Amino acid sequence: MSNLGEIVKQYKKIGKEIETLLQDTDEMFDNTNAAILDIEEYQKYLLVYQSQLALEKAHNYMKELSKTTFIEGYLEKKSNGRYAIGGYELSSGSHLDIWVEDDDSQAGGYYLFTRIEHKEDYYAFDKPSLELEGRKARIRR
Repeated sequence: MSNLGEIVKQYKKIGKEIETLLQDTDEMFDNTNAAILDIEEYQKYLLVYQSQLALEKAHNYMKELSKTTFIEGYLEKKSNGRYAIGGYELSSGSHLDIWVEDDDSQAGGYYLFTRIEHKEDYYAFDKPSLELEGRKARIRR
């Protein structure tokens, strides 16, 4: 039976292989004229594209396993409308961990890896209804 530490090591190892595959896939897309592919090749092309999207998301999670906390604090809305953690300003697309209360958790909550996006106001992509002002958060690098 594998423990969490062993699984994390395996994810870190495979993450490097996935990174290479994603780079090779990008290069293939750059050098392929999809308009001249026959129907079978085009279907494979589309399946590779969909696979790449899923792998990119998974790879981002895998990279998080190797990061350490860069800055931690509470989200504060600045006069320009952007949020900051201890003076470090965030913008659309910024990745961070935000604290989510959870009574079922031994710690009373957990950090959720997400990103900040903007539509009328800034919000956490994976928990759009969550109030950001004053919320505990951290950035890992």
